[in-house]
Parts: sequence; structure tokens; C-alpha cells
Amino acid sequence: MKRSALVASFAVAVLLTGCAGAVDRQPSTAVIQPSALQTNGDVDVRAINITAYGFGHYKEMQGNPALAAETVAALDYLGGQLNTSPRWVSIPSLFRLQMLDSRNTVRGLLGISPDVPSQAVVDAMVGLSGAYRAGDQAAVDKLLGSSIFSLPPAETAQRLANLPYLPAVNNAATHVAAVALGYQFTGG
Repeated sequence: MKRSALVASFAVAVLLTGCAGAVDRQPSTAVIQPSALQTNGDVDVRAINITAYGFGHYKEMQGNPALAAETVAALDYLGGQLNTSPRWVSIPSLFRLQMLDSRNTVRGLLGISPDVPSQAVVDAMVGLSGAYRAGDQAAVDKLLGSSIFSLPPAETAQRLANLPYLPAVNNAATHVAAVALGYQFTGG
């Protein structure tokens, strides 16, 4: 009996140690300037609005890589921010984790590794959004050739301009917006 209790205690200790290590790892978090998201106010609130709107109205992103890049930048930023800033501790942990998962889902679609620092992704996406809006194809080509992308530039551009409907990402963004901003969503 004593031996089995000792083995069970050891197993629990090992499991708890593994969990503690996972909890200690903070997700990569970017810093973003208000002007990058076309606001002079609260960047977090603007990023929440952009993400919830963009993934909820994905057809508006179809053929609009500038809007898609801005939406991806906001999502990537939020994935880290919601999980590291004390400001957002009131958002249920499930929703915060769903945003991290959403960030990785979208990164995967665009050929961006989950290991790429969020700052590099946000900077590239903000740059792409601005370059597309300005019609600066040379800047677009340079940014699409960045080492953060594992796909050829033309394929990345095609995927960015045609992000599919992502129900799980839409769900996560909508839930975060509802809790963080007090939105009331009604069926219909």
C-alpha cells in the first residue's frame, strides 16, 4: 500500500510540475502603435473591434488584402495581449486561449510558424496593409518575401486575399468582443 501511494504521489508531482511549466510560458506579445490600426485611442479596443468585424464579415476581406492584413495583425496582437495583460484577466481563460489558437490557425493558413515572434508578424501585416492601401507593389513584394513566411510570395498573397470563413476564429473573436466591450449579440 505504501509503495503504491508513493508512486501515485510521485506521478501527481510530475504532472503538476509539467503543468506549472506550461503555465509559466507566456505567449509572444507584440506592441502596436495606435496609428497602425488607424486609431488615436485605445489600441486593444480597436484590435478587438477589427478582429471581431473582420472574421465575422470575412466576405469583405475577400479580394481586399489590405483589410485582411490589418485583421491578421489585430488578431496576432490580441492573441498575446489578452493572455499577458492584467487588463484582460476578467475575460474567461477559455476565450483567451481560443484567441491564441485562432492566431495559430491563421498563421498556418499564411505559412507563418507558430514560433515566429508576434512582433514580427504584426509588423509584417501592418506593413502589408499600408503597402496594399498605398498601391506600393514593391513594398508588398518585399514584405511577402520576408523570412516569416514559408510559402512563396505569390501564394501568400493569394491566401491573404482569400482567407476562408473560419468559424472557430469568428467564434473566439465574437466572444472576446462581447465580454471585453459588453456587446449584446442577438440571434437572427
